[in-house]
Amino acid sequence: MIITEITRNIKNEVVSKRCDLLIIEWYESTKRIQRLRTEEGMDIAFKLLGNTSQLHNGDILYEDADKIVVIAIRSCDVICIESLNFLEIAFISCEIGNKHLPLFIEGNELLIPFERTMQSWLNKQGIPYTLASRQLLSQLNANVDANYHRELKFSTKSIPLFIKA
Repeated sequence: MIITEITRNIKNEVVSKRCDLLIIEWYESTKRIQRLRTEEGMDIAFKLLGNTSQLHNGDILYEDADKIVVIAIRSCDVICIESLNFLEIAFISCEIGNKHLPLFIEGNELLIPFERTMQSWLNKQGIPYTLASRQLLSQLNANVDANYHRELKFSTKSIPLFIKA
């Protein structure tokens, strides 16, 4: 079966059918093309295009009279950083961005998939954190949609430029 778009999520519905779970890792949720197998052995291929570029926990992939196939994101080891003051959050976020690590937010916590180098850096900086096992669901994304640049039309021709020597 080839899935090209996701239209529904189980969190918005009451379901009385049998659920066949497709358990994925957090990093698999952003892959547009992949082939996976559900717990009951059903092969599912993804070719997600356009606005359907990411899988979410609870997405309904398939439904028939007896069952539905639902995405479940597996928990993993994470570093949890409680919200500190604004400057500390900016400092931590900048360092995470410099290391090209994904950053997730849940409530008032920043979550980072566990990496020993990040744990070491947090220890050196004296930043308090805890280790836990969590689902990584809400990734912060700094990427801008391609349409944004097409719609952004302005010119600097009408702006006077003053240079003092």
